[in-house]
Amino acid sequence: MEKDEIKQLLEAFSGVFKSVHQCSYHNMETMKLYPGQPKFLALIRANEGVTQKELAEKHGVKPATITGMLSKLEANHYVYRVPDENDKRVMRVFLTPEGRHMAKEGEKFMIKLTEKMFHDFTAEELQTYQRLMEKIKNNLQSDRNPSVCKPSGNLNCHE
Repeated sequence: MEKDEIKQLLEAFSGVFKSVHQCSYHNMETMKLYPGQPKFLALIRANEGVTQKELAEKHGVKPATITGMLSKLEANHYVYRVPDENDKRVMRVFLTPEGRHMAKEGEKFMIKLTEKMFHDFTAEELQTYQRLMEKIKNNLQSDRNPSVCKPSGNLNCHE
């Protein structure tokens, strides 16, 4: 790939990412949520009583990250944790009524955002988009160039 092509692709990707982030941030701010939290609340909503370890696996992050995310949500009274009946070392996570409401609101926002992003796409363009995104994800997760991406999926910019 030519350097100019790479630059154009990066600018296109960065522009979309920035627009989605800005739109999400401004709307989430009014809901007192941060980008990423609505998806996290939806995950808990779909798996009430899930353990922190299971949340980490489902969300694709380390358990310590989950602890921090839950602490912020707990401080806003959106979630609460209860020790497991059989193993007190294991914490189960539940939504409060306010957390359930915020999960629904976040889901509504994500649907509106997605509809806005793709409002003038044809069915064929949507299929192409999905296929290309899957291809990009697979490229990033492949073992073909381990010097660029670590097995965890994190970019390794230090090699």
